[in-house]
Amino acid sequence: MRPIQNAGGHVGLTARKYPIAYNTAITAGEVVKLVNGLVVASAAAAAAAILGIAAENHPGTADALNARANGTDILVYDNPELIFECPVPVIAAASGSATTIVPKSGDVAAAAANDAFNDSIMVLIEKAADSTNTDPLGKHIPITDYTASGTIITKASGGTPSAGDKYEVYPKIGAAVGGIAALDSTTLSKLVLTAAGATKIKCVGHDYDRHMVRLMAVEHSLGVEDA
Repeated sequence: MRPIQNAGGHVGLTARKYPIAYNTAITAGEVVKLVNGLVVASAAAAAAAILGIAAENHPGTADALNARANGTDILVYDNPELIFECPVPVIAAASGSATTIVPKSGDVAAAAANDAFNDSIMVLIEKAADSTNTDPLGKHIPITDYTASGTIITKASGGTPSAGDKYEVYPKIGAAVGGIAALDSTTLSKLVLTAAGATKIKCVGHDYDRHMVRLMAVEHSLGVEDA
C-alpha cells in the first residue's frame, strides 16, 4: 500500500512512532494494527480495526547498517482519514457471452457471495492471442450482478470474452471491499480477489490512468468511538 493524501486533500503526510516488539517483522507498505499496544501486521481478512500503513521496514533482526531494524518503535502513517492505494486486482476470463464473464478457476474467491461484485467496474486490459472479443482495450464495463454458483459475472452487453482475456476489477466506490477481496496474505500490501474478507477497508476511488484502487479504513484504531 502507498499513502497518497488525507481525505481533506492534505498531501503533507506524516508518520508517527509506535511501539513494536524487537523481533516483529514488518515491511514498509503493510497494513498494520495494534495488539496489546504493539504494532503487528494486520490479518489478510482485516477483521480488526487497522492503525495505518507501515512507513518503514522493521525486519526484526539485527542489522549493522540499520539500528532500527530490531528496535522497539516503528513509524506508521496513522491518520484515520488517510487515503492509500494499491494496484487494481486482475482476473482472466475462462469463458463468457455478450452479457457474462466466467473468471478463470481460482481468480475469484470461493467465499465471494451472491451480488458481491455488483456495481464494480471491469476494464479490459489485455486480449488473448486468439481472442475474438470485439470490445476495445480500455473499455469500462459495469458489473450488474454476480452469481456465486459458477462464478458468473453479469455485465453490460458488449463483446464476448475469450479465454485468457484479462480484466481489471475496480470495487464499488464507498463499499467495504471484503465481499470481493482481501489483503494479500503474504505481503498485506495489496488487494487480491482470490480471497475475501478485508472488511475493515473500503474503496474510495478509482485511478484508471494509473491502474490503482484508492482505499480508506472502515474502522480505525484512532477513530472516534460512540460513548
